Amino acid sequence: MGIIIKQSIKGTFWSYVGVIIGFVTTGLLFPRYLTTEVIGLFSLLVSFSTIFAQFSSLGVNGITSRLFPYFRNNENNHNGYLFITTIVILIGFSLIMLFFALFYPYFVASNIEKSYLLSEYAYLIIPMTFFVLIFNYLDTYNKLLYDAVLGTFLQEFLQRVLILISLILFILKVINLQTFIILYSASVCAKAVVIFIYLLIKGNISFKPNLKFISPELRREMISVALFSVLTGLGSSLVFQFDKIIVNDILGLKLTGIYTIGFFFGSLVVIPSRTLLRISGTLIADEWKNENVDKIESIYKKTCITQFIIALYIFGGIWLNISNIIEVLGNEYLAAKWVIFFISLGYVVHMGTGANDQIITYSKHYRVSLWFNLIMIVTIIALMYLIIPIWGITGAAIAVCITFIINNLLRFLFLQIKYKMQPFNINFIYAILILVLAFIGTNYLPQLPLIADILVRSTIYTVVFWIFILATKTSKDINETVFAVWDKVRTMMKKN
Repeated sequence: MGIIIKQSIKGTFWSYVGVIIGFVTTGLLFPRYLTTEVIGLFSLLVSFSTIFAQFSSLGVNGITSRLFPYFRNNENNHNGYLFITTIVILIGFSLIMLFFALFYPYFVASNIEKSYLLSEYAYLIIPMTFFVLIFNYLDTYNKLLYDAVLGTFLQEFLQRVLILISLILFILKVINLQTFIILYSASVCAKAVVIFIYLLIKGNISFKPNLKFISPELRREMISVALFSVLTGLGSSLVFQFDKIIVNDILGLKLTGIYTIGFFFGSLVVIPSRTLLRISGTLIADEWKNENVDKIESIYKKTCITQFIIALYIFGGIWLNISNIIEVLGNEYLAAKWVIFFISLGYVVHMGTGANDQIITYSKHYRVSLWFNLIMIVTIIALMYLIIPIWGITGAAIAVCITFIINNLLRFLFLQIKYKMQPFNINFIYAILILVLAFIGTNYLPQLPLIADILVRSTIYTVVFWIFILATKTSKDINETVFAVWDKVRTMMKKN
């Protein structure tokens, strides 16, 4: 777990620096200086480009995740891997853009009344799709080179810095709204350019072909993985992106903007897991290659309890300050309150099941992920169209939460039945009890002025929560990491 912890710390650092920037941008400045329609537009541009990029990849990211270990060879430019996969994604992008061009007039016409801004700026979906495609492709490749931090830095930090700079220029009236929207799109695209240049400088970009390396058996495996990866990858994209498209379809762009802000706060729960699962997935892929099931089970257990504790802590901290959050956002965003709750809760469940998705995806039973994702797609669409007309954007969040629970339950049961992997123990109960204790102990403090209340309430909650987590040794990895950092700090202090 050494490499996982090391890169998780680095990735989490950049993630949370990015979260701070994202909070300033999305949580404070967006609601103050932008209309909910513009916020909804940004969300939909990202959603459409993400989904189109997933189709465009034609399953290449799945091939990379599962089969790149067989190509890995630094001296031989990884046996021409980039040559063949780059051709595939360019063909995929061309096909998707042809489809988009054919339906573009209908897309514009169908949104011109309830989502006028989306109709006006729909053309930005094309460049955003291309650069999101390239970034996802190269980031997956770079992760398999044991660098899970760069992608996090670019996605969570650099992109948000560029958006913040663009927003400041708009606030200062250096640029108009149209230019700001274009710069927002360019900020999303920039990370693909940076990661390409980085890999080029590092000598990890080579388009020299080596088709002889691909045996008929490997070719069949690549095609098989690609076909399933298109749909399995699409499942995640639909849950994380298609919800906003459905909200826009039923409720319009304004409520999509409010839902987007609520989703942002709810998604803070999952930030720490992104880097952890990036590097865990790389190690799991290698362990499956070596058929080391015991090592995989160890990773599974450790990621579950570690992620669950962190998720509970963030969930409790968010809900403890929910009144303060709404006060910061303004009364227009009051409807986002329960969106935040249910999205956060869904992510707690998601993080508590650890690397279950990666374990199944990289195993010989990876095809079962297709069925799980098909169930997830049907569930999210059915629940949203059923619940949103009743409870509005809160219904959308409930639909996402239920989908998370069903999907992770299915994956848990599969790993338990197929491989006898059962990651849960009494420590999960301890973590929940510690959350309840810390939450109750601070929730009934007298209300203070906004900033003072956030600082005092959050500080007391944090101290109580982590003292009990460390004292009970609920997570061995967390204890080892905290005390290792403390030892380094003491060593540095002694030297000074």
